[in-house]
Amino acid sequence: MNETQTYVNCNSCGADDYEVLFEAGKAQVNRIVKCNNCELIYANPQTDNVSAVEKNHLRSADNDQINPEKELAKFNPASHQYLRKQFLQLNDYSRILDFTDSKEKGVFLEVGSYAGIFLNEAKKRGWRVIGVEPLEIPALYSNVNFGIDPLRVYFDQVELKDNSVDVIVSCHVIEHVPDPSAFIRKASQLLKPGGNLILETPTYDSFTFKILRHRERSVRCDGHIYFFTKKSLSRLVEQSGFKVVKHEKVGRTLTLGRFLYNIGIITGKRELFSSMSGKLKLDKLVLRLNMRDMQRIYCQKV
Repeated sequence: MNETQTYVNCNSCGADDYEVLFEAGKAQVNRIVKCNNCELIYANPQTDNVSAVEKNHLRSADNDQINPEKELAKFNPASHQYLRKQFLQLNDYSRILDFTDSKEKGVFLEVGSYAGIFLNEAKKRGWRVIGVEPLEIPALYSNVNFGIDPLRVYFDQVELKDNSVDVIVSCHVIEHVPDPSAFIRKASQLLKPGGNLILETPTYDSFTFKILRHRERSVRCDGHIYFFTKKSLSRLVEQSGFKVVKHEKVGRTLTLGRFLYNIGIITGKRELFSSMSGKLKLDKLVLRLNMRDMQRIYCQKV
């Protein structure tokens, strides 16, 4: 069945004036454009990318033949690459907790808390934590292993008291959501005055993107529908009542096998590099890399 495509105006400034950067199929399934007014880069037209993410995780509510307990028993770092990555990259996110620890401990909310690994670290530091994670098996993992039972909804459906949250963190989520401006407004609604919003997402004012263009790893991800630079992300948060406190380009910890997988995406030879990685058992080798292609922005509600 064909997905419905919807043409959209710029989510940041509302303009319907853009240049085409990459036609559909050049970088990913969507056509990618750049706003001529504010320079936001986005997919246009768009389809429902959330459903594609959910297909990776079985939901018993959709199929009564699925046994959540059995699925949870198979959900472990050895068998799930993304879960393994969450543990591996825990130290990469420690700077977020160091930043938030400078204030009095209150309510710490993570949007896209997945299996609760990072949120559990905030819990250890004395925060009252709330997770938002619609995917069933990761949410169950969070509950069973860390005692954190996340809200099983999308962020726009969260029902919490206005001005009741001290910190909201969301890493590698905003590039997937169909309405980033509404996402930021929701965060402002929930945060107390002076509260912090911390976002991490790929950046497209990087040397990597300038050189690789449509071959750049994260622009090739079909689930990404917004592509932010420092300027466009700052504009997005500032127009919803935040001030930018700090902005940094951050790196990541990954296995050598994952690094080769990324090379495979860039070169269009993913299967070859994945096979090579498996034969050489490169997932046992770990490195930390900062290509300055990821940005983390620390904001304060004013």
